[in-house]
Amino acid sequence: MPTPRELFDRHVRLTEAGDLEGLLGQYHEDAVLLRFDRAVRGRAALRDHYASYLAAAPRFKEILQVAEAEDLVSWQAVLEQGGEEHRAYGVLFLRGERIARHVAGLFPVAGGTGRRGGGAVHVDLEPYTAWAAHPVPDPRSAGREAIGPVLLEIIDAEGPILAERAYRLYIKASGGKALTSIARAPLSGATFRLRAASAIEMEEGSEVLRPAGTAEVRVRELGTRALDEVPLREVAELMRRLRAAGATELPRAVLDAYGLVRMTAKAEDFLAQAEQVSLMEDA
Repeated sequence: MPTPRELFDRHVRLTEAGDLEGLLGQYHEDAVLLRFDRAVRGRAALRDHYASYLAAAPRFKEILQVAEAEDLVSWQAVLEQGGEEHRAYGVLFLRGERIARHVAGLFPVAGGTGRRGGGAVHVDLEPYTAWAAHPVPDPRSAGREAIGPVLLEIIDAEGPILAERAYRLYIKASGGKALTSIARAPLSGATFRLRAASAIEMEEGSEVLRPAGTAEVRVRELGTRALDEVPLREVAELMRRLRAAGATELPRAVLDAYGLVRMTAKAEDFLAQAEQVSLMEDA
């Protein structure tokens, strides 16, 4: 039986070879491909999806990261498709030797050919390492011995990370749908114990968690985070670097750096806070 990594490597080879039948053969008949914009269910729908996808001649320009567990594999890569570069993220959930569930997303690469506004200021960002989700016990019934190691795993992978995001990742992996106060209490307690044991550190005056002994701020790509899931000081430091590189409209420059387009009212408020932090730290 192939390992998850071997199955992913074969997926890459078949994609670059434009082998539609080979790709379809990797999936179960009832497989689901979940994208940001829609769900593709079943072999017939997957055939239509991949026929269109392969027509753009996708090529994995660079495999940035691959992580595997017993029955799943996640990856990040730079994908060239239709003359544009994208940051590709994906997770394959296996059942036996074939794919049962496939989660995939594409983001424009900041500074790449697909970026809006070619004259915009560019700064280098670290890749964002997303936690490879796996089934975890229900926090409402699991003991501290079970919750703590999972939270530490999430923080090790994605820290500095907002506690709210860490808790939501845990809840989702446990099969829950909402971060209720009942579920939050044991997660907060586990966080307190990890901090008391010096396994993690928390930024003063905030709910940003990071592994002990690591940098307080890391300027990374957006990755799988929503904009308001990025720690405020991380955005503020990105603004400082963009300002040093010559950017003037910092909120818009941040959206460009993250490959985002729409400036919502919520995003405008969040970026205004970050700009104030950036100015105070520069003072």
